[in-house]
Amino acid sequence: MSAEIEKSYRDFEKRWQEQRKKSECDLKSSAIFKLSFKRLIAMQAWRVELFDELMPSGASEFVLEAQNDLLIAHIQARSGQWRSALQAQRAAIENYLNSLFFLDHPIELRLWNKGSFRTTFSELCKYIEGYPFDIYVQENDSGLGQIKKEYALLSMAVHGSAKSFRMTKSGGASFFTADQMSLGKWNTRNRLLVKAINSILLCFFYKYLLGAKKRNLRKSIGLIMSPKEKKKVKQTYGVNIL
Repeated sequence: MSAEIEKSYRDFEKRWQEQRKKSECDLKSSAIFKLSFKRLIAMQAWRVELFDELMPSGASEFVLEAQNDLLIAHIQARSGQWRSALQAQRAAIENYLNSLFFLDHPIELRLWNKGSFRTTFSELCKYIEGYPFDIYVQENDSGLGQIKKEYALLSMAVHGSAKSFRMTKSGGASFFTADQMSLGKWNTRNRLLVKAINSILLCFFYKYLLGAKKRNLRKSIGLIMSPKEKKKVKQTYGVNIL
């Protein structure tokens, strides 16, 4: 029996590694991942250029974990692990929203560290909806409306409640696949999610980007914005996105 298990183990290891290698090779030529990498640069810039100096360590740790979630999503998508990539993106939403909440709630953060406090997605949204922003921005323009939509969709991938997110096919298990339709769907979700997070961050922190402040950050954000979107940010917040 042990010899049979050993053989099955070796066969399984060979199978999934070959499947991953083929999927990565088939996806290598796609330009989508270069666009995704630009989004990662923008999120890296938020943390390095602003949050590391602005946020207390407890809140900034949520930002770091959220950024790591997006990196994981990119890597998993690069190998064709679509459902896992979408799951990581939902985790990124939770971590970014938690960072904003705990930035202003140090007592709750201490309780969270002790395991005596937890947040829910609906509570985090309610907190942002009631936040006393200096400039009124509608929910759709703030990014919160899109965040809610993405969270609902990505939750289907987390809970396995939608057939469209399945990795398995009629022929059996599939760990990696270079399916172009799945790539397109993932790219759409990733693009809209990162834009929505950037919109929320602008609502909270636009004052730190006014005038000549944080040029590198404004330049990095510009990588993921169209000229029309840059113009709207200028009109709304007075921030010049380069």
